[in-house]
Amino acid sequence: MANKSISFTPLCFLAAGLIAFITGLAGGALAVNQLMKAPLQQLSLTTPALVLDRTRLIRALPPNATKEQMATAVEDWQRLSKRLSNAGFIVLDGAAVLTAPEDTYVRPEEH
Repeated sequence: MANKSISFTPLCFLAAGLIAFITGLAGGALAVNQLMKAPLQQLSLTTPALVLDRTRLIRALPPNATKEQMATAVEDWQRLSKRLSNAGFIVLDGAAVLTAPEDTYVRPEEH
């Protein structure tokens, strides 16, 4: 019997590289999935909270605002609070919050 030598063509190297890439990609995806399971489960158990700052709302009204304008602003604020609550948010009043990240505050729209 004659000895046959195995020759590797560039196509074989390309196929081997592609298989290694796909295997690495699948392994990486599985590792990320396993690492993110716990944080994602905890996140789904956390109820988001927003801070409505009524003091800032009152300050945003013009100094010569009528009682009707003030009442309308407060009613709009209460409607917003109710909509947020119905959407699953805990709504806090800014006067009762000791500390909170700036992005949790809901600011009145500037007119």
